[in-house]
Amino acid sequence: MREKVQKKLELDIETLNKQTELKKLEAVKMQYDKELAELKVATLRNQMNSHFIFNSLNSIKRYIIDNNKVEAVFYLNKFSKLIRKILASTIDTESSLQEELEILELYMSIENTRLDNTVNFSLSVDEALNLRMIKVPPLITQPFIENAIWHGLALKKTNRQLKVEALNASKHQVQIDIIDNGIGRVKSKEIKERKIHKRTSVGIKLTEERLQHFAKNYQHKSGIIFTDLYIKNKPAGTKVSIIIPLV
Repeated sequence: MREKVQKKLELDIETLNKQTELKKLEAVKMQYDKELAELKVATLRNQMNSHFIFNSLNSIKRYIIDNNKVEAVFYLNKFSKLIRKILASTIDTESSLQEELEILELYMSIENTRLDNTVNFSLSVDEALNLRMIKVPPLITQPFIENAIWHGLALKKTNRQLKVEALNASKHQVQIDIIDNGIGRVKSKEIKERKIHKRTSVGIKLTEERLQHFAKNYQHKSGIIFTDLYIKNKPAGTKVSIIIPLV
């Protein structure tokens, strides 16, 4: 009888321990989901920032004032399509690489219009990549495109070039390279420090955090690598490599 009671007690204790562990796991998952949701909201706020919306609407207004209705409607269609895509992308924790590149091209097109289409933009994709099947965090490239344009290329007077490459880095990872021939990060930082009104950019930090959360579901590593480019020891732009795990 004593042995029977002892065995039952041990079983009860084991059951309670399992229940406690499950509750701990559920609490961790809830915290993870909460952090991810907060990151998504913060990212949405960052992407839909007032500066981008105000400047885009200003460009549309300029076309209307100049009585260029065709360009105004064309620009407005692109702008509304981009806003819809950005809002849709924040619903899910991941999107296809194809959708990501489509948003990238739309965003680039709108921002380039504000620079009178002076940026020579190109996008190349490795033929080995199945864009529909590859999953990435939504809006993973946008902060780097924005940085390349407004902190690198916009500060040059001529020969503005921006290249995006989607590469099959390995069987386990895809790599997205964003390469500009802007003034470089060092010079850009110096200019920013001289400004009276400094705008704090949180886009890059948010993107790094979101990529880390995304990679937790995969075996292989993710990463963001910044490379300062030089020609004859002079700054010649910046290369950002985003490493995204596939498995």
